[in-house]
Amino acid sequence: MVKFSKEILERLLLDSNKIRNISIIAHVDHGKSTLTDQLALAAGLVDEDAAGEKRVCDVDKNEIEKGITIKSTSLSMVLENPDKENDHHLVNLIDCPGHIDFSSEVSTALRITDGAVLIVDAAEGCRGQTETVIRQSLQERIRPVLFINKVDRLIEEMQFTEEESYQNFLRIIESVNALLSTYSDESVSVDPVDCNIAFGSGKMGWAFTLEQFAQLYSKKFKLPVEKVINKLWGENYYDHSTKKFTTEPYSSTSGQQLKHTFCEFILEPIFKIFKLVREHEISSEGILSTDLENIISALSIPLTKEEKRKEPKLLAKSIMRKFLPAHKPLVQMIINHLPSPKEAQKVRYDSLYTGEDLTDPYATGIKECDPNAPLVVYVSKMVPMHSNTSSSMSNNVGRFIALARIFSGSLTQSTKVRILGPNYDPIAKKDVFHTSIQRLLVMIGKNTESITQASCGAIVGIVGLDKYIIKSCTLTEEGQVACMPIKNMKYSVSPVVQMGVEPVNPADLSRFVEGLKRLVQSDPLLECKQNDSGQHILGTAGELHLEICLKNLEEEYARGIQIKKSPPVVTFHETVSNKNGDMVMARSANGHNRLYMQAEPISEELIEMIKEGQLPMDDQNKRAKILEIDFEWDPSITKRIWSFGPEADKGSNILVNATKSVDYINEIQQYVVTSFQQSSSSGGLCDEAMRGVLFKFNDCNLHADSIHRGAGQILQATSRVMTASQLRADPKLVEPMYLVEVQCPQSVMGSVYSVISNRRGVIKSTEMVIGTPLVSITGNLPVLESFGLTEELRGVTQGQAFPQCSFSHWKVMEDNVYDPQSKVHKLIKSIRKRKGLKEDIPLYTDYCDTMPKQ
Repeated sequence: MVKFSKEILERLLLDSNKIRNISIIAHVDHGKSTLTDQLALAAGLVDEDAAGEKRVCDVDKNEIEKGITIKSTSLSMVLENPDKENDHHLVNLIDCPGHIDFSSEVSTALRITDGAVLIVDAAEGCRGQTETVIRQSLQERIRPVLFINKVDRLIEEMQFTEEESYQNFLRIIESVNALLSTYSDESVSVDPVDCNIAFGSGKMGWAFTLEQFAQLYSKKFKLPVEKVINKLWGENYYDHSTKKFTTEPYSSTSGQQLKHTFCEFILEPIFKIFKLVREHEISSEGILSTDLENIISALSIPLTKEEKRKEPKLLAKSIMRKFLPAHKPLVQMIINHLPSPKEAQKVRYDSLYTGEDLTDPYATGIKECDPNAPLVVYVSKMVPMHSNTSSSMSNNVGRFIALARIFSGSLTQSTKVRILGPNYDPIAKKDVFHTSIQRLLVMIGKNTESITQASCGAIVGIVGLDKYIIKSCTLTEEGQVACMPIKNMKYSVSPVVQMGVEPVNPADLSRFVEGLKRLVQSDPLLECKQNDSGQHILGTAGELHLEICLKNLEEEYARGIQIKKSPPVVTFHETVSNKNGDMVMARSANGHNRLYMQAEPISEELIEMIKEGQLPMDDQNKRAKILEIDFEWDPSITKRIWSFGPEADKGSNILVNATKSVDYINEIQQYVVTSFQQSSSSGGLCDEAMRGVLFKFNDCNLHADSIHRGAGQILQATSRVMTASQLRADPKLVEPMYLVEVQCPQSVMGSVYSVISNRRGVIKSTEMVIGTPLVSITGNLPVLESFGLTEELRGVTQGQAFPQCSFSHWKVMEDNVYDPQSKVHKLIKSIRKRKGLKEDIPLYTDYCDTMPKQ
């Protein structure tokens, strides 16, 4: 166990080979925080009795109250390699949330780490969020190791046999490897024989890989440890009559069925300890049963009299913790199987750096993890300063620490830096700032430690950037103007749940706005915009995310201000469905210019390509070829795309110039594009952003005198003709859909079906959870219908069902928007009313000047 040593820490900060940057990822309640405690125990940050209970990374009061992780928290620790004496490593660990609403926090952690410890509950197996975090990690090219947690549940709660437990482990490992192969182009897998899988219980503080038992049995079988490891997994058996390992399940002499070696030599001793402890009667003299005394003596487990007097559950914990201490296999896996920054950046650099030249000094510095190369630092999130963050900072309220990864070069206090924001434009010199680093910190949960310098590979906290950064950015050294930023992060969730907020007392408005700015800065995903009535709209990932954000606003960032809140609402999109929409025309205000436009739907496959960045934006020829061959676009327009929009939504709508031989067309192009960006972010049905609409600018008659075809005339006419073309092409509303997963006993399945069906949900599948009396029900549910789902399910099932909702896809509502009896018509009218628009849904004739051409 290594006690915190600042001297060792500062030395390791300059040696990237001795650094491991890891994320702890899992489905909600699979045991990330309790396992993190075991590593904190190894680092001397918590004592033995507190490990597994303290949750050292739960620093937010909401986390403590709700018992779940909400914010990703960085914990830097000096750990000693169990295989080598005085071989210290700096492990920068980030404990990530498991709830889908906070998966943006997982994205910020994975961006600045190189490896991940994936945790799966032995009883529950892979769940919905397990798949999500695997996908997120592989997108960032993060190498995983696996920890199968809560093995004690199989023994005590579910009463599995050794063979049933082994088969359960096989299923979990198979599921994880199937997900790894699905989301990775490379050969990524986990295997107990490679010792990149550990089994155990984070809460009880015990764990093992095959290596621990191979070392125990190496002398007995007179075989090297490596050979014993191979014999302890898979279809391997030990025939006691011949005293040899075999791959045949039956004895060659007696014909008796043999046990898997994993069951016989690993699970059997563990199960026997639990059985003997369960049967043990507590003795005030600290006397154990003969069988129990014999087994702990055979395993050389030292127990004090006080420990022998403990109740069975605590006695089992003491025995197992001394027999198989959890931190040892964990530290071994992290050091031996997860990459150092020097290894990882060779694989990741081309997916991180946005510069076209991957041989420039900045890209090369990232690739080689060179401390002497030009400085490149990525800030992934802003962390609120706690009151005890630093004794020398007397007033931390509203201040933030930038959590950053140094990818190239070295950083010291007072370094002058150039800040490249997420919207950095090297030509327009947009979103760029200059300042100096005030302080460098190492993050240790809620606490920090000041340092003087750190080099590439390190994860540090930076003080002094919060005036310039909202959420994330890239830092370079002053004067390094050729450096391009690190790629912006992609989140697996969208801010689809909204709520309007405003101060009750208008005199509090300026303080309230300042509080909102700090709230937005504290959360990677949270969005805030102002509507036409002046109300501020918060955009969150889900109901729980919204609840936490509001609580933080009321209790911290806008404390003392009475807040008026609107009911929660959902973000919708608008689209069109008529593939042969008629062309419409609109005149400019002066009557001298006519613009002709047509709207058509874009296929869902193309929308996804655009959203995922798979459609080449910089290579016109390559893009045109894809559109012609894969999506059967007319070759006359594939090379005449003017714009993708809206820019804020990764542009799932397209504007093309389909005109032929029109005079002055180039002079109005910028006006048309500007109007397209505005129109695509505010559709004609209910002022929601459009999704998947192709606007064909078919023709225009322009006045010969440039004075009569200026911005004032063209912008308004374009806006009108675009809205008219959308409303003419059979407009539709698009709603967000959740993938909902519910685990419950079979006896309450009918109640769960009824609740989901009554909320316009559709059941996709129902499967038995192997080894349990539970079923797993999955389906799709409109986000609009999800409010109060948890409470209703708990009520009708007496608390036996708990849903997990994650954003799945966007679905077109097929009803006619102009039918007064349809749900979508009523919904659009309610949205228009909420936004202060006229309640009646407009017709295309309200915006165009003539009937469409036939």
